[in-house]
Amino acid sequence: MSDICDFEWSNNRYRHNLTISELKMGFNRNEPTDRSRALIALKELIGASRDYALKDKSCFQDDEFLFRFLYARKFNVNEAFQLIINYHAYRQRNAVLLQRLSVLDETIQIALRDGFPGVLPNRDRRGRKVLVFFTANWDYASYSLVTVYRAMLLTIEKLLEDKQNQANGFIAIVDWTNFTFRQSSNLNPKVLKLMIEGLQDCFPVRFKAIHFIGQPWYVEAALAVIRPFLKEKTRDRIKLHGSNLSTLHDCVARDILPTELGGEGPTFNPLNWYHELLESSQTVTKPAPSYCLSQPQIYTKTPAQFVPGIGGEHRKGDLSPAPGHPSPSPSPPSSLSSSHGTEFLKAATKAAAVKIGVLTAKANDPATNTLLGVTAGAGGCDL
Repeated sequence: MSDICDFEWSNNRYRHNLTISELKMGFNRNEPTDRSRALIALKELIGASRDYALKDKSCFQDDEFLFRFLYARKFNVNEAFQLIINYHAYRQRNAVLLQRLSVLDETIQIALRDGFPGVLPNRDRRGRKVLVFFTANWDYASYSLVTVYRAMLLTIEKLLEDKQNQANGFIAIVDWTNFTFRQSSNLNPKVLKLMIEGLQDCFPVRFKAIHFIGQPWYVEAALAVIRPFLKEKTRDRIKLHGSNLSTLHDCVARDILPTELGGEGPTFNPLNWYHELLESSQTVTKPAPSYCLSQPQIYTKTPAQFVPGIGGEHRKGDLSPAPGHPSPSPSPPSSLSSSHGTEFLKAATKAAAVKIGVLTAKANDPATNTLLGVTAGAGGCDL
């Protein structure tokens, strides 16, 4: 007979009718009975917890919200519970960053219209949604990396409304072609660390692969700087393709990719996803619960709110608020500004110098292909 497990969270000892094997291995997400048992167990853990991060237990009865965390941790109740604690603690620590997270935020709108992020219409062969980032489009003078992060969180929150996305996860393709050294100086290291912490340990989202193409040396240097903050599993999922699109196509089928990525689809248009978010806000009839990440506002479509765009070309700054609704609030003030760009450049340049020195000394050594601790080329795409 299997032993019964005891939990101890923040000095709160709680006895639960789960076996050790069930806690360690998780439940079968494909079995409705197992899903129900896992949900009940998670609710009981939340209800019994005295952890300060869970002082607001209003999410207790929202099954759809709790399922996000179970799917994110493959129905391992123990890990899903810890993820919920991390989620609420992160929100409390970064309340200013996450306030007024809405598609009607003016700076978020600008970022979305620039394609930060873009979402491809079709899924990959494993049923995963594909997020794309064309980094050369980043207008750092108009919005900071903080705004890009906020727009990304808003996008993820919307996509997670679909249970298929919860179960299958996402992949990201980041095109660094024509990304300038000046743009890289605005990659605030504090914000990068905050993004890694949130996406890796706090939000119920799974990135199954992250593909870099066209990355210049200073991006690889930046990757070396942030490498210590990445878990081994995350590092293994970053694929560096450089200018070799064929290795990207070995991982992601060409028929779902836009022409900019060597695909067979139409030219990428960032306005498609932007308009979809705007349209979805029309269905909002009441405020979001306090435990939800985004705070949608009611949106009414007017001719001025749709920006014409063909083949991804679009104009900025020609959105006006819907009649009868307040003007969208700007992004919250944040100390995470681009003032740390010089600090980042020094670190990146130092890392690049080390890398160049090693490459020079070991020009013929195959081991230099894994210098940064990430996978180069197409190997390991079967995730």
